[in-house]
Amino acid sequence: MKDLYCAVDLGGTKINIGIMTKEGEVLDNIKIPTEVEKGPDNSINNIKKTIYELLERLNLAKNDLKGIGIGSPGPIDSEKGIIVESGNLKGWKNVKLVEKLSDEFEGINIKLQNDGNAAALGEYLFGFGKGCKNFIYITVSTGVGGGAIIDSKLQVGANSNGFEAGHMIINLNGRKCNCGNDGCFEAYASGTAIEKIASERITNEESIISELSKGGKVKAEHVFEAAKKGDKFALEIVENEGYYLGVGIFNIIAMYNPEKISIGGGVSNCLDMFYDKMMNTINSMSLKPSTQICKIEKAKRDDCGLIGAGALAFYNE
Repeated sequence: MKDLYCAVDLGGTKINIGIMTKEGEVLDNIKIPTEVEKGPDNSINNIKKTIYELLERLNLAKNDLKGIGIGSPGPIDSEKGIIVESGNLKGWKNVKLVEKLSDEFEGINIKLQNDGNAAALGEYLFGFGKGCKNFIYITVSTGVGGGAIIDSKLQVGANSNGFEAGHMIINLNGRKCNCGNDGCFEAYASGTAIEKIASERITNEESIISELSKGGKVKAEHVFEAAKKGDKFALEIVENEGYYLGVGIFNIIAMYNPEKISIGGGVSNCLDMFYDKMMNTINSMSLKPSTQICKIEKAKRDDCGLIGAGALAFYNE
């Protein structure tokens, strides 16, 4: 039997749990609601039940698992296995996640890491980053996050919270970010930013975005759909997405000098609509040796968060 690992991709709304091989093949997985409001113990119990359900479906025993890896929103303390506090997990503070799972899965190696770092590891080992030494993964969704692999080593930082790329300041007097700072990369380039910018200006613009949203909450998908139909206001927002993503990525290239950058997350599904603007922005800036060597593509693995979490259990940082 191949070595098998359990992967837990813990999110604010759902938890994706799977059993995978060391080669990145997911044998089976189940998604369950996080139910943050019911507290961490409820979610942890549901994680345990789901792991047992997967093992039963695959005709395995828990001792067949070589390890369990967990990717979680931060801040976390990976050495102590604790979720310190997270904006995506309201009310969860100093949750001893690894300890609580170890009580059930005694003797099995359990690793906890920031979800952005886990996703970067998954895409590095099994996706676009495979075979290179210096790789960056960026997720553009509700927020902006990711991780960095430099000289084939995952860069987790001094206390497991490295590569908070979404909170680079790209405009000192800019838009307010959810973190409390002004002008963060995330406040301009995330899916949430697209929604906020569209919502703030929609009443003064001639646009079909309101029609597509049916008078309800404007979502990024409405903006992209309108842009595909030639809506001028939507096209302007999409163009700006390419510009701001380009600015942020240029800063990342300047800091890390990667060979490859992979872009994942929900917004990346429309990458072709703003890719040229993003690349033109990057290429218009200085540090040509660094920008020209770097290849930038959409993430190859949609499940890099899950497989990266599982890989934490066997990857040597």
